Amino acid sequence: MQRVPVVGFGLFLLAMLAVSSCTTPQPAATSNVVYIADFDLELAPVQHSGPASAPKPAPLGERLGYGRPAVERTPEQQERDLVDLMSRSLLNDLQRAGIPAQRLPPGAPLPSSGWLVRGTFLDLDAGGRLRRPVALGAGSTQEVIASIDQLGAAAPQPLYKFDGAAQDAKSPEAVVTPNPNIASGRFVLTPRDLERNVVGAAQDITEQLKMRMGVGNPDTSESS
Repeated sequence: MQRVPVVGFGLFLLAMLAVSSCTTPQPAATSNVVYIADFDLELAPVQHSGPASAPKPAPLGERLGYGRPAVERTPEQQERDLVDLMSRSLLNDLQRAGIPAQRLPPGAPLPSSGWLVRGTFLDLDAGGRLRRPVALGAGSTQEVIASIDQLGAAAPQPLYKFDGAAQDAKSPEAVVTPNPNIASGRFVLTPRDLERNVVGAAQDITEQLKMRMGVGNPDTSESS
């Protein structure tokens, strides 16, 4: 007779555990995490010929023995810096907006859920056609083609395709045709202030992503 209350109390505990397991908050799903892939940037090979290939003379101050020598970044360094600036700007903008985001390591497999931001840097030639850039900020206008993809259903589509038939003698590099189905768009980068344009393009991409995700305005507490 003394065991009945013990059994009843045990059943009561099991019932309480079952209720608590239903009401305990579960870990947040990763479907709203934004993964940022480093944007593609590959400079077209430069073909030097004639006087243009001669090295530039050093600045007068350096030749006379005063002033600091100018530190010039190699094209490879410029590529890495510009790609890194875009990824960091996107990451900071998304986190300020309260959106969980992280950079996707190069070559890493795509997650099964979430959102993917990717893009590529291209050059807009005099005829209004997109090609791989020969140099960054060298008097020409660059563009960024960006895409926002929701992961999980199908593999992301290519951002562009090469149109070899549109080659010409002045610009032997193939013309790039953007994919009309990309979700974000094209952003112009003027050569005068390339870095500022990249930061601005990242802000525009963030705003478009917020609209796609249905996220409200970012936290404005920092403005106070």
